[in-house]
Amino acid sequence: MLDLAILGLLRERPRHGYELRRALAELGFRRVSFGSLYPALRRLEREGSVTAQPGSGRRKTYRITRSGLERFLDLLATAEVDESDRSFQTRLAFLGALEPSQRIEQLEARRRALAERLHGARDSFRGARGADRYRLALMERRVRATEADIAWLDQLIAAERSGAGV
Repeated sequence: MLDLAILGLLRERPRHGYELRRALAELGFRRVSFGSLYPALRRLEREGSVTAQPGSGRRKTYRITRSGLERFLDLLATAEVDESDRSFQTRLAFLGALEPSQRIEQLEARRRALAERLHGARDSFRGARGADRYRLALMERRVRATEADIAWLDQLIAAERSGAGV
């Protein structure tokens, strides 16, 4: 997911490492250390996905290349079956780069995954005999949060369909 986020941010505009780190934090990548950011940038540069130009002082400005853009779009369009919430949120931040039909496909896949999660959470909640009120409250919270996420996705899908003419 770090590669997707870096390439997506560089797609918006060239940035240096400090700017990338700050923008990644805004996307929810907490505490991305320079010890993981710069090796990722060097790897992306070696594979031809980004270029680095010298800037002021020791700073380099990173830009996405044509092959980097292709890789970004490929990473964006390829969702994992059991994608984590964080991975989905990262993908969602850049979903506008895809075609409307691809966006709908991604959103519907996420909805299906959440519907499965909701089914399991409801089963666990119903079968929680003898659990104390805090465990029950936690289980109820998971059910309600997943229901809210599904409702939110339903709105996004409906808006995408009406805007896409699907």
